[in-house]
Amino acid sequence: MENFTIEPLKGFGDIRFKMTLDEVVKLIGKPDKQEKIEPIEEGDDNNVVVLDYYDLDMSLYFEGNSVPKLYNIYSVNENTTLYDAKLFDLNKDEIIELMKQNGCENYTEDTDDGDCVTFDDANIDMYFEDNELVEVFWGEE
Repeated sequence: MENFTIEPLKGFGDIRFKMTLDEVVKLIGKPDKQEKIEPIEEGDDNNVVVLDYYDLDMSLYFEGNSVPKLYNIYSVNENTTLYDAKLFDLNKDEIIELMKQNGCENYTEDTDDGDCVTFDDANIDMYFEDNELVEVFWGEE
């Protein structure tokens, strides 16, 4: 995988939300780790599967009953870009400004479980330590 561009609500590089697990594996190869997460609520039969790609510094989250489909992506890859900017080279204020310039003016900041900025319009959560981005997590519409 060479393209590490976040496309809000659409995917990451060539990876697209709603792709099946098999489609993603065919596209980028077998993961280093595959894990099935047990449902939190009793009686919930929705399957959640996580594929971890250590060399790519990312995890892919799939959900669904018979054919799980991609719904969330997590990245700590330093080459991750968004709106032509390398995200991990920017501080918190620069990222907020970048998002505003690209139409994501509504955001919330949460410091209850660390320092998180959520951009609802793009369905992106960004986590910071000492004003520096440490991880980004985004999903489909």
